[in-house]
Amino acid sequence: MPPTSPPEQGSIRPPHPLADRLVARHSGLSGARILDFGTGSGRNAAALRAAGLDLTPLTDGDNAADLPRRTFVAALSTHALLHGTPQDIAQRLRCIGRALIAGGRLYATFGSTHDARYGIGKRLGARTFAPDAGDECGIAHTYFDETAVREILEPAFEPLSLEEVDVDAIAGTWAHPSTPLRGAVHWFAEAIVL
Repeated sequence: MPPTSPPEQGSIRPPHPLADRLVARHSGLSGARILDFGTGSGRNAAALRAAGLDLTPLTDGDNAADLPRRTFVAALSTHALLHGTPQDIAQRLRCIGRALIAGGRLYATFGSTHDARYGIGKRLGARTFAPDAGDECGIAHTYFDETAVREILEPAFEPLSLEEVDVDAIAGTWAHPSTPLRGAVHWFAEAIVL
C-alpha cells in the first residue's frame, strides 16, 4: 500500500499544478462535483474546496468500485496512479472513467521511465519495480513511456495533453519524509472520458 496521509499539516505543500489546472477550468461551475482520487495529504482537497467545488475525497483504503456512476465532472489523482502494477492502475482508471459524466476530465500523474528510480528495486514486471529500501520500500511503482501512458488511458479516456515534469519540488514530502526525491519525473496527463 502507498503511504497514508500525514497526521500533521506541517508537511503539506501548496496544491499540485494539476489541481490548479482543474480549479482554473471548473471553479464557478454550479454543482460541479469533483473526485479527489487517492487524496493523499489533503493539499489538493483544501485548494479545491477553497475554490468552492463540491469535493468527494477517496483515500487509498476506500473501494473505488463503489463510486457512483456518471456523477463527477472531473477527477484528480496526483498520487494513486503512481503505485501498483499496470493491471492495478488500469482498474483504477476504469473506476474513475465510470464515475465521470460524459465529457468529464481526468487530471492525473503517472510515473515516467525517465524517473531516476526506474529500474531500481525488485522487478515485478516489465516496467514495475518495488524499492528495496526507503520510505516506499516494497511499494510497487509502474513507469510509463509516452506510448504506454496513452495505451493505459485510451480504453476509457482520450488524452488531451501529456507532459513529462521534474517533480522533486512538487511531490508531497509526507510520502518521502526520510529520503527526499532526486530525479523524480512524472507524466502530467489531462484526458477526457470517452
